[in-house]
Amino acid sequence: MPTRIVISFQGPEEWEDNREKVDAILEKDTGTSEYPATKSLPPFIVGPEVSDSALEELKALDGVIVRTPDDD
Repeated sequence: MPTRIVISFQGPEEWEDNREKVDAILEKDTGTSEYPATKSLPPFIVGPEVSDSALEELKALDGVIVRTPDDD
C-alpha cells in the first residue's frame, strides 16, 4: 500500500548532493519526479505516494528527511 510522504533536506548542500537521487527513486517508483515543492532552499517535496521499498531507499540517503503520516 503506497504511503504519502513529505521529503525535506538537512540543508542546501544535502539537497544539492541528493536531489538527482531523490528524483530517480520517485521516477522509478511512481513514474514521475514532478511533485509540488516549496521554493525555499532546500525545498520540501510534498505528496508523493511511494512503495515501502522506495520509502526505505529515500530514508537511507544521508541528509534526506522523509516524513509520513505515522510520524505525527
